[in-house]
Amino acid sequence: MTLKPGAAKYAVRQRLAGLVYWAALLIVQPVSAALHVGDQSGLTQAMLHAAGEDAGLSGTLVWHPFTAGTTLLEALSAGAIDLGVVGNAPPVFAQAGGFDIRIIGVASGAQNNNALLLPEGTTVQRVADLKGKRVAVAKGTSGHYLFLAALHQAGLTTRDLNMIYASPVDAQNAFASGRLDAWAVWYPFVGQATSRGARVLLDGSEWPETGQNFTVASLKALADPERTAQAGDLLARLARAQAWATAHPDAWAEVFAQTTRLPIALVRDMLAHQTLQYVPIDPAVIALQQRLADLFAAERVIPRALDVGQIFDPRFNSLLPTPH
Repeated sequence: MTLKPGAAKYAVRQRLAGLVYWAALLIVQPVSAALHVGDQSGLTQAMLHAAGEDAGLSGTLVWHPFTAGTTLLEALSAGAIDLGVVGNAPPVFAQAGGFDIRIIGVASGAQNNNALLLPEGTTVQRVADLKGKRVAVAKGTSGHYLFLAALHQAGLTTRDLNMIYASPVDAQNAFASGRLDAWAVWYPFVGQATSRGARVLLDGSEWPETGQNFTVASLKALADPERTAQAGDLLARLARAQAWATAHPDAWAEVFAQTTRLPIALVRDMLAHQTLQYVPIDPAVIALQQRLADLFAAERVIPRALDVGQIFDPRFNSLLPTPH
């Protein structure tokens, strides 16, 4: 693939941060027939186990912990892992950077996890009232997209206000201390803030593209018939496990809280705002992700327009359980 100059520079910046680490991991990682799977906060393993879908997997998977989807995709592109689950925004940036990945599975129904928050006592009543205000987002995230989409709907642009890029932890502190007029973020931060008096101005209900999560595999893994079969088996297990978790929110909340050490009440509130289920990769799913990429490109958050359909691989659709 030949990248345009802007995209090439972007790719270099994206790759350099994790290059040394992943190179070291590849050197020490033993050759194995197992599928190497990235897992954020241990939740993928926890859900498989809670749903009873990890039976027979012992020795066939090697798990690698990650704290964010961006680093997981760096490892995937570098060949340090074969597969992982991420949110909706990281694949856009991975594709813009020329990463060698494919989306092989889609879970939909988490759009209400994202929200635009207002501090207690604010006079803001609508998005248009944020003109000239200070608003924090984490760059390149689902919360960032939600805020941009809400601005466009209100007839505003980022030039009409003071948008601040900040990590959720930094923004949380600034929001709590009254230094922000609004904050676009996701659960569990939404639940933590509302429990302290914050108000939800809007959530992702109108933007279903904010509610898609992706199972992503490396091109290297998909070029290997054995790893491809393993990836398909794991995807089918993940889909069944997610169906169990959505149908049993109380049981899943207990496991989720134990795994993440979040308060159980917060986890229950978070799960009440989502109805995740795996769906086939089809034109409608791709179109939703295209909306995400188009807005990021229009706002120059990524250096070029993308055809997101190029990184979707629907070959595993037939392995998904039939919805009831």
